[in-house]
Amino acid sequence: MGLKITGHTQLMGGVALWVMVFNGGAAAQDTAQNASVTPLQRIVVGTGIDKVAIDTPQAVTVLDQDAIDAQQARTIGDLFSEIPGITPIGSNSVLGESINIRGIGEALSGDETRIIIQVDGVNKFYEQYRMGSFFSDPELYKQVEVLRGPASSTLYGSGAMGGVVTFTTKDASDFLDPGDLIGGRLKTSWDSNGNGWLGSGIIAAEPIKNLELLGNLNYRQSQDITDGQGKKIEDTDFTSVNGLIKARYTFGENEDQSVFASYENWSSDEDNQNYDQITWGPDFGTVDRTVTDQTAIIGYENSFYDNDLLDMKAQVSWSDTRVEQKNQDEICRPGFPPICYYPFGDNSEYSYQTWQGKADNVATFQLGDTWAAYLTTGIDGQYQERRNPRDFGTYVQSGSNIHPEGETTNVGGYAQAELVWNDRVTLIPGMRIDYSSVSVDSYVNSSGDTIDLNEDKSEIGYSPKLAAMIKMSDWFGVFGSVAHTERLPSLDEVFTNYTVNDVKKELSNNFEAGVTLSFDDLALEGDAFRLKATAFRNNVTNFYASYWDGTTVVTEVIPEARYEGLELEASYWTDSVYGTVGASLIRGKNVTTGGHLNAIPADSAFLKIGYVYRPWNLDFGWKGDFFASQDLVGDDEEKTAGYALHNLYAAWKPTEGYLADSEFRFNVDNVFDKSFRNHLSDDEGAGRSFKLSFAKKF
Repeated sequence: MGLKITGHTQLMGGVALWVMVFNGGAAAQDTAQNASVTPLQRIVVGTGIDKVAIDTPQAVTVLDQDAIDAQQARTIGDLFSEIPGITPIGSNSVLGESINIRGIGEALSGDETRIIIQVDGVNKFYEQYRMGSFFSDPELYKQVEVLRGPASSTLYGSGAMGGVVTFTTKDASDFLDPGDLIGGRLKTSWDSNGNGWLGSGIIAAEPIKNLELLGNLNYRQSQDITDGQGKKIEDTDFTSVNGLIKARYTFGENEDQSVFASYENWSSDEDNQNYDQITWGPDFGTVDRTVTDQTAIIGYENSFYDNDLLDMKAQVSWSDTRVEQKNQDEICRPGFPPICYYPFGDNSEYSYQTWQGKADNVATFQLGDTWAAYLTTGIDGQYQERRNPRDFGTYVQSGSNIHPEGETTNVGGYAQAELVWNDRVTLIPGMRIDYSSVSVDSYVNSSGDTIDLNEDKSEIGYSPKLAAMIKMSDWFGVFGSVAHTERLPSLDEVFTNYTVNDVKKELSNNFEAGVTLSFDDLALEGDAFRLKATAFRNNVTNFYASYWDGTTVVTEVIPEARYEGLELEASYWTDSVYGTVGASLIRGKNVTTGGHLNAIPADSAFLKIGYVYRPWNLDFGWKGDFFASQDLVGDDEEKTAGYALHNLYAAWKPTEGYLADSEFRFNVDNVFDKSFRNHLSDDEGAGRSFKLSFAKKF
């Protein structure tokens, strides 16, 4: 499969160690109970009807609150280290992170809708080519779901060839016990690499019956972190202030209705930052930069007590992601005299302002004693304005030839049925239809001339799918899916170079198949083993691949591209000993030329082994991250070497005395201070870091 011997040794050695440890660990136990909720046991809410992850006919991984806290993540990208198939890309800078799922996602390309990111059901997207695509803080969230593959398009939007990442913010009910009027949590953490620290405060209240209020304020800062050789990684210093306000009121004779509202804000103000947060090349100089991301939501839910045909939710939202840049460096090219200019103006601003609305309903049908059916139907729509004024002193240029200003309107409708027979067979057919229109009006070009283009382009995309899961026995299941999706042209692709381009839709045909294993009382009473393995092939037509050729961003249309691979998730636990393992192998091929595609992550696996000492409620263990060398690269990519990282962790949650409802965590990441570079990153990885955190609920 293209792996070097060293890569095979690291990956297979980790899996073998996992098997040996848990055979021995199980034999040492006399009695056992489920120690904690493992990834394959967590509830998935992003697939239609809520279900356990191992029972979904799709590759999906859920991070709950405990898993998020255990990471002690510095940035959003740090959250995904235990999810096969998803890789942070770009850089270690909080302003330079994007996401790659199953090889789809490039730091310098317009990946809008290939990977859909949502916060509480609101689409989040930002594109500047020299920055990341999502700005937020891990401390705001209580759950993260990663749905891999185009089958996600049915519920979330056409074109999600890589998949969907959904973030769910904290709720007041997470911090209130029945009868409480007020509660909350205080938390602080420290990271030795970069001397970073976090201060977080949450107040939750129920001043009157059924009215829940929450306020959350977080402050996070870090100096530049260092790599395994002790060298500073540029532009990894930052300061951010972020917060969340939420309210929910439940009412009705059977308390089956509620109205809710929320507002979230993340901001960072940094001076003398490299304009390029991806590769930190000197060609674009430095800039003073303020980044602000805002999301506001109001909504209504009604479960219609005693009516199985109605369970409705509707919401409208406003989202604004904005980057303001001042004091852009003047760049001088060699010559006599030298040619000096502002490549993006002395002052500039990039903004994505989006209004969205969505409504859906779940109807339940009981079809006899053994059959049940659930029908999810919905509509959603959004209107987005993208602006990019650049002040060159004598005139203000609107956008650029590769980043035009304009508007995008999307409207979609979908239906997904889930037919369940005797809790043994699940069939999920689905269909989505989307309409998209992109338009530009007048603009000011690079010469300061006003051009009236007044053009728009519209397309319709279709996303049908069929998924199935069959439990052949109590311990063995098989699943598979066939999904088609169409990514509609983006604003950049249609209007690049100030002209209307004849851009074709990207078409994706994806096939998945897999097996699940579920054993209880495997080696001793109360232990359990879960495994889910998925194979996939994604054939893409008219694939738009963008990359930096050393001078400019080049977009190449690949007539036929193919992604394929394997993903594995498994867990074993007793009352005291537990472990998880995950692995992914992804290949990307330019079918037209026979070459390799860009942005294919290295084969990787992680292995986590832990022990819970019940009398003290003390949880500690080791996690290894194993990455093979990557030599299956595109023509403009560099090969990277394999590596292994070792990490330690411990968590103590006292249940009695003054420290009850407290949580202490201690992590050591990259214990041996290994020097490495992730294949999809343009900078070196972080060196050894000691992390401490303390949280107290009240």
